[in-house]
Amino acid sequence: MSEMTYIPRFPVPSGACDCHYHIFGPAARYAPRPEIRHLMMDALAKDHAAMRARVGLERMVLVQVGGYYPDNQPMLEVLAAEGNKVRGIAAYDPGIEAEEVASLNTSGVRGMRISPGREFSNERMGEVWGIVMRLAKLFEPVGWHIQFLLSGHMRDALLPRLKDLPVPAVIDHLGLFRPERTVGHKGYDAFLRAMESKNTWAKVSGADRVTRNGNYENAVPIMQDLIGVAPDRLVWGTDWPHTPERPPLAEGKVRVTLPYTDVNENKCISVLSDACQDEATFKSILVANPARLYGFT
Repeated sequence: MSEMTYIPRFPVPSGACDCHYHIFGPAARYAPRPEIRHLMMDALAKDHAAMRARVGLERMVLVQVGGYYPDNQPMLEVLAAEGNKVRGIAAYDPGIEAEEVASLNTSGVRGMRISPGREFSNERMGEVWGIVMRLAKLFEPVGWHIQFLLSGHMRDALLPRLKDLPVPAVIDHLGLFRPERTVGHKGYDAFLRAMESKNTWAKVSGADRVTRNGNYENAVPIMQDLIGVAPDRLVWGTDWPHTPERPPLAEGKVRVTLPYTDVNENKCISVLSDACQDEATFKSILVANPARLYGFT
């Protein structure tokens, strides 16, 4: 976290929720899959709690890192320890069955995340949609949603179809659109059209990911576009602990441990406050909307 202090335009409200963060480790207890070549340092619940205290966040949604661990156990440990102030999003599992969904739901899980991977090639998008629909029908009885990290061909193929899902769809990190690729961009127009569906949500998180050189404020116009379309279907998160891009491994390297990106979470929430036209919208995105989507009481 950068040391510079940022103060949001509006006070962070009681019950504010970090709707997107990850946990890595402890490595001594949870080893990543053998095929993982880019390793992350431990980023534990106690470290996230320290960040939340700095920003003023009380609730949280832990997104299990897809493909990094062989199962959801690291997430389930945190859910058991933190109680009603946390919810979970399970890692992608196309073969999950109703019994496991019910068990995860009891533990505090409220959805599953689908993110880009080798199995989501352009040629397989039709097959992928069939899997998504099977999962959606499985999740509908327990009120889960499907969270999507979309880019490139996945975004083009899936955005027009999200309205057909029987469960909510949640689009991660501003749709991964960079500010310079919005005006007149057909993919961005499709994103905003998808957000017109009453079943489609977005995370106005990841300003640090879609902007360059620390200029998170350049994401404000995207946030404002989304607020203009669906202010009651937006949530925000820190994306802590801020995983970096994965560089090619040097010759002879089998595995490498990567440092986290230096991101100031107070600046991130300040950018959100700048995007909101009033305090009521800011509070809704941080408190009321997450309560509806994740079932906080």
